[in-house]
Amino acid sequence: MAPDGPREAKDREYPWEVLAADAEALRGAMSHFPTGVTVVTSGREERAEGMTANAVISVSLDPLLFLVSVHKDARLNPRIRQEGYFAVNLLADDQEGLSRLFASPERSSGLQAIHSLGGGYGSTGAPLAAGALAVIECELAEIYAGGDHDLFLGRVVQVRLGDTRKGPLVFHEGAYPTLKPASRPEESGAFVDSVRGFDVRLNRLRDRRRR
Repeated sequence: MAPDGPREAKDREYPWEVLAADAEALRGAMSHFPTGVTVVTSGREERAEGMTANAVISVSLDPLLFLVSVHKDARLNPRIRQEGYFAVNLLADDQEGLSRLFASPERSSGLQAIHSLGGGYGSTGAPLAAGALAVIECELAEIYAGGDHDLFLGRVVQVRLGDTRKGPLVFHEGAYPTLKPASRPEESGAFVDSVRGFDVRLNRLRDRRRR
């Protein structure tokens, strides 16, 4: 292929900053990916531990499976192993303080952590965060090695909804940005149905033109 062929032209059209495959590069790339914020908890009373986490994922709906990634050195890691359960508290947009508290290396454990969370205990025994949008309670099913982290796969045994009128707490580029309320479809002019793969409103417009 000629030096100035389609591929070379494409590379010039979309210039990439190519970085080494190291921790700093990956961390920097992922900082541009906004995520929700959670506090993952396990243990009762003096054994209680909590940790702010955004590496969480709903894995399966049948069966109901949920996964959290926890650093091997985190205090929460052996607690989940010992207790055999965990809860994922999905934080609301007014809970930045709680996120920062449980992200700190000096965060509290035991009864002081329970007091900070303020929501009592769930059906598994895991502490709950009062004011959270929702809580996913899990029994530990499997543990997988993931480099410097362990991946805890849990069977969902309880789902709790809080005040879902509030917005989610979002983490992006090292900060907690405020989300703007989404426009309704009739205000935005389009509603994309990702499952069916076409713009529903445009199709309705075409139907009206045919009449």
